[in-house]
Amino acid sequence: MKFCSVYARLFCAAAAVIFMLSACNTLPQKGPADQTVPEKGQVEKPEDTAPSYEQIQKLMEAGDTAAAAEEFEKIKTDDAESLNAYAGILMANGEYEKAEEVLAKLLEKDPGNSDALLNMALVKGIFGDIDSEKDFLEKAIEANPSNADASAIRGSLYLSEGKLKKAGELFESAIASDPDNIVALTGYGSTLVRQEEYEKAREYLDRAVELEPGNPFTYLDRSNVRAALGDSKGAESDLTSAINLEPDYFWHYIDRGRLRVREISDRQGALDDFTRAIELNPDNFYSYVFRAGIYDDMGELELAAADYRKLLELKPDYYFAYSSLATIQFIMEDWDESRKSFEKAFRAEPEEYAFLAAASLAVMRQGDKTKTANYLKKTMDYIPVDNIYYHVLRSFRESNYDTYALRMIKEEEDINIRNKLLFYIAELYFIRDMKSAAYSYLAMVRDTKLTGFYEAKIAAAEIEKYFEDY
Repeated sequence: MKFCSVYARLFCAAAAVIFMLSACNTLPQKGPADQTVPEKGQVEKPEDTAPSYEQIQKLMEAGDTAAAAEEFEKIKTDDAESLNAYAGILMANGEYEKAEEVLAKLLEKDPGNSDALLNMALVKGIFGDIDSEKDFLEKAIEANPSNADASAIRGSLYLSEGKLKKAGELFESAIASDPDNIVALTGYGSTLVRQEEYEKAREYLDRAVELEPGNPFTYLDRSNVRAALGDSKGAESDLTSAINLEPDYFWHYIDRGRLRVREISDRQGALDDFTRAIELNPDNFYSYVFRAGIYDDMGELELAAADYRKLLELKPDYYFAYSSLATIQFIMEDWDESRKSFEKAFRAEPEEYAFLAAASLAVMRQGDKTKTANYLKKTMDYIPVDNIYYHVLRSFRESNYDTYALRMIKEEEDINIRNKLLFYIAELYFIRDMKSAAYSYLAMVRDTKLTGFYEAKIAAAEIEKYFEDY
């Protein structure tokens, strides 16, 4: 997944829950004994317009955190319950620095207040001070081992660090204290997934979905489990649920698209998902990676090339795309651009001399003998003389050297590597108008079905284009 960290998602879920709980659940509640019932015949006075805890709680539940903070400011006291509630409201309203001041004041008076320590940890985490966040979480747990929220968040941090045993222990502790703690349930489910305990993970994630059917991330986590258990349709259904709940979140479409193309063979559905992800966030390069691959497989070369160019514009260091783009450009006979792309692929992988051989072919296909000679002379300087590709390029330069290069190639024991190398001899023979020999070797390369090798792809395209009569 994503392209979005497990901890980030868990933290968002935790913040949404804990901020509200901190603000609402610590508000003093008016009990029946506090309610004044008018005596018979007595006229009830109009409601007092002064702020009350009930009014503030209604504002919080309605999502008007700014108004809630303003009203609470008028009635807050210096006791721990009031300050914790006020800090929670400030945090929910995004006033983290002010919340930090309130919590610091509270912890100065009551350093063992577990709820205040938890809230302070959350504030530190928002500020990016992870070390302090961990410290405050551990103090909160030490002060109250039953503080499920503190254990769940600390477990999430351990999970983000790959410390699965410690994460699992804290999630289990949180669940023991609060069986319905959504952060602990999803966190423990994610931990079990990474330990490949999929059946057990599904129990906890099923529970998370049951508790929060409106939380898209619970479905996302469960989809991973279902996919791992071979239930691809169930995984797709969960991702669709996440999309229905959060239709403008582009990562959900990427996740479903990946599942569709890899597990369900729904290429068109995957294409639609990646296109939608691009519409929502045109600057995320992952969508172009997957869509380009689909277009490429469908033979939509111009569309694939456009996506490869776009993703390389967004992320130039994604060097895997250079050879894919170069291959399409070669097939489309865009020789100069193909040469440039193969050269970029070589610069990213300077020991992959096949890229230089392919770039040389792109130059040769332009038919300028002087340009070809100069290019080959320069290019061969990059290749060690004892490497087979040195001899391949030498066969490009010297009219009779191909016989020696071909003998060396045929001595290669690995048939896949041998046929990969034969592609370059086949192209040389095609350029020299030795069509029968060229076809023979191109067919060998094509029929080996070298998955992932651009040589096989070009060979198939060349045969289809130039050898209809063979």
